[in-house]
Amino acid sequence: MNESIYLTGQIIILLLVIALFSSLMYGLRYALYKLEVEKPQRRQFRWYVTIGFIIWLVFLSMLAWLGFFRDFSSLPPRVLVAVIPPLILIGILMFSKRFGNMLRVTPMSWPIYIQAFRILMELFLWMGYNGGYVPEQMTFRWLNHDIIVGITAPMAGFVFFGRNRYRRTEAIIWNFFGIVLLFNVFMIAVLSMPTSYRVFMNEPANTFVANFPFIFIPGFIVPFALAMHLFSLRQLFLKVPVGRKFRLSKS
Repeated sequence: MNESIYLTGQIIILLLVIALFSSLMYGLRYALYKLEVEKPQRRQFRWYVTIGFIIWLVFLSMLAWLGFFRDFSSLPPRVLVAVIPPLILIGILMFSKRFGNMLRVTPMSWPIYIQAFRILMELFLWMGYNGGYVPEQMTFRWLNHDIIVGITAPMAGFVFFGRNRYRRTEAIIWNFFGIVLLFNVFMIAVLSMPTSYRVFMNEPANTFVANFPFIFIPGFIVPFALAMHLFSLRQLFLKVPVGRKFRLSKS
């Protein structure tokens, strides 16, 4: 394994996590402002979200440093534990009326534009393959075609919603296409782990995601990509206009 490439990969993932969370906070700030939430309440809510996010990353980091995720003998492998809490949170938000209000005032192009980050993610995987710690099937050299979503995201956001356009059907199809490609690479990653049901026997096995900071890939980056697709779809299916006032304290 090339140590310099490994270190570069660590830096890329850390910077990507910071960038994605920053974009998330920008969108949150915008939505709360458009919903006329009072400034002290907006600031307090953003602070709670930031603290929760930091706690989650610290928790994942501690488990990774302790070697918790490196045990691939259990079924399912412990790495998948990192995915469960974000998926639960996404499910809660998808059925939240208050979050639906926030999505109504968020530009529909934003959840699509942000998917361009998957270009960088795919370049990271390709670099990791050249560095000797990412299996080839997880890259665009072989079975991972997720880069298509990243490449088409800027164009899709503009074509579907730019200049007052509203191409709902095309946006729905694009989002489902992105979810399929995301699920594809997720399954490839799982079937490349050194477990009893491993399918891809080429080396290296997919063990790098058990280490810091790569545990943030299943613990944040992959759920983030899924969330943006699902939130975009919910935007497309929301039809009831939002009221002028909004309070976080309302049920």
